[in-house]
Amino acid sequence: MLNTTRRIAVLAAFVPALMGAQHARAQDADKTAAIKELLSVMQADQAVKGQAENWQAGAKQEAPLVLEQVLVENKTLSDAQKQAAVEKLKKNGAVQRMVDGAGKQFGTDAFKNDAIKAHYDAFGKYYTAQEIRDLTTFLKSPTGQKFMANQGKATQEIWGSMMQKYGPQVGKSMRDAAEKEVTAASK
Repeated sequence: MLNTTRRIAVLAAFVPALMGAQHARAQDADKTAAIKELLSVMQADQAVKGQAENWQAGAKQEAPLVLEQVLVENKTLSDAQKQAAVEKLKKNGAVQRMVDGAGKQFGTDAFKNDAIKAHYDAFGKYYTAQEIRDLTTFLKSPTGQKFMANQGKATQEIWGSMMQKYGPQVGKSMRDAAEKEVTAASK
């Protein structure tokens, strides 16, 4: 009898936790579905594509500067060798190769997937599922005003996280390419 009472007590303690976990999963699924619909209405895929193109264009503008910086910082070449390398880099198309290769990470499926996930994470953080549905159906409602007030924070978080993840990759890729170009030009 005592064993049965203990089992019942243990089960009674876990049932609310189990029910709470099921409820939380249902809420998460509801919120995820609401965010998916909102992102569709907001054409988030297009926004991600546009942001990726902007960042890639920025990387392409930076590429010649990175090449120059790598050459200037090179400790193994004399000034005369660096000057000779500059001429060789101009003639052999190194600058264009650097520009062409810059920021490619922003055009990858991994970037697009991470950017959409960042949208889910940010909107999930700032809004309830009902608020997200309200935004989708009527953006000018009081809930829509809250969206407008928080949109900047969410967007900043999304693109900040993408830049933190992809910025160093792009920079390293550009530096590696520049170092190869400088090495090749110095031979």
